[in-house]
Amino acid sequence: MKHTINYKLPGFVLASALIFASCTEDWNEMNVNPNQPSEVPASNVLGAGMTVVAGQLFGERIGIYYAGTWSGQLAAIGAGDYEFRVDINNSQWDNLYRGMAYFVDAAEIAREEGNQNLEAVSLIMKAYTAHQVSDMWGDIPYTQAFLLDKEGILSPEFDTQAVVYDKILEELEAANSMLDPSGPAIGVGDFIYGGDIAKWQKFANSIRLRVAMRMSSVVPQDAASVLNQILGNPSTYPVFEDHSDNAYLHWPGISSNIEPWRQRLGTPTNKNDQYRTNYDLIERLKDMDDPRLPVYADENLNGFFNGYKMGIGQTSDPMNAQANVSHIGDRFGYDDEGFSPFMNAAQVWFIKAEAFERNLVAGGNSQEAYETGITVSLQENGISQDLIDEYLQRPGVAWDSGTSTNLEKIRLQNWIALYKQSVEAWAEVRRTDVPLLDKVSNDYAANHNRPPFRMAYPANEIAHNQRFPTDVVEEDIFYGIQVWWDTRTGVE
Repeated sequence: MKHTINYKLPGFVLASALIFASCTEDWNEMNVNPNQPSEVPASNVLGAGMTVVAGQLFGERIGIYYAGTWSGQLAAIGAGDYEFRVDINNSQWDNLYRGMAYFVDAAEIAREEGNQNLEAVSLIMKAYTAHQVSDMWGDIPYTQAFLLDKEGILSPEFDTQAVVYDKILEELEAANSMLDPSGPAIGVGDFIYGGDIAKWQKFANSIRLRVAMRMSSVVPQDAASVLNQILGNPSTYPVFEDHSDNAYLHWPGISSNIEPWRQRLGTPTNKNDQYRTNYDLIERLKDMDDPRLPVYADENLNGFFNGYKMGIGQTSDPMNAQANVSHIGDRFGYDDEGFSPFMNAAQVWFIKAEAFERNLVAGGNSQEAYETGITVSLQENGISQDLIDEYLQRPGVAWDSGTSTNLEKIRLQNWIALYKQSVEAWAEVRRTDVPLLDKVSNDYAANHNRPPFRMAYPANEIAHNQRFPTDVVEEDIFYGIQVWWDTRTGVE
């Protein structure tokens, strides 16, 4: 069955589309191109949503410059400062909602086609995207965001982040129960798992673990309930185990379908782009003699590893000059057929380790989960078992070693393993303050002691969504306020 695609976006995006449509309805009836179909199979719509979301979340602006910098992992030399641009902020919001609209349409078409597996996968991708969007902006339109056709809602109300999280958890649990390995095929649009239903089930439950851990400091009982449900019933709620489970979209590497970082950064034989690695990441990898260092980054032109260092005077710091700042490693930034990492297995093990260590889930072995998380991350990055065994014994890495607590070790290793998952890494440092990122960009260092708390709401949404909350006061439009689950004190 085929279905006409309807784009159901909030605020200005939708309003503009409707105005254009009403003005051109008669003209369109007389000018129909039979070679440009308006009806598309559900699987194709799913694939379109995946590429839109991957290109936005794991592209240049969010993936490297914004969340990449705020996570303490990447930076832009020469500029190095955080940036706020109205047009880019509008487009980021619009593209991510466009991606969610694709997933909503794909689910509806799949339901009409009688394809419950495809419907479930579309629901998983919608929930995943909503989680990322909410973690970037906080309160967002969600429960009413895609109800134009059914209920005529043009200006959807903003849900609190707590409501969004509850809805995401509900959707992911429903998707897990809908997936059936003996059911219909997902089709050509599954660019992540190629139709492997068991992998999608693991992905749904792994996202639920991530969501539960994120909310664990603000509503610990609710978080513990989800964590215990999943980890206590592995046959019903399977999760990621090793890096073969990773939810990665691998790009074809031809024409315009080249991995987004590679499109921006250029070729590995001519590295001269401004986007580089961050001091906070490089120094921690150096301190622990981490074998991922030469995979994550290159030596600089003077033969050593060095990341761009934020802070007052950063633009005049000779160590921040072109020749002294390490480029991003080939695996992550310079591969035509590279990957966009929606989620990896290492994080699941670190979530388990933290849940056990904090007694959110009783009876688990936090050390074993921690060491497995490190092992899975290093294996993914091509590190040999001998080097893995050696690394696990190093001071500061080994359980009960060094001056950091075991919980801090879990959180630090999780952050390291999230390289290229910039929104997630930024969320984790906002949740935990591990690692401590107090080297704020020069232009903001006088007023702030941490990177930004969230992205500013898009100007178009403020202007055109009649239900934009009137109680939102952005005294610092760039930094915003702490999101719901960010319970840190003493940060500004």
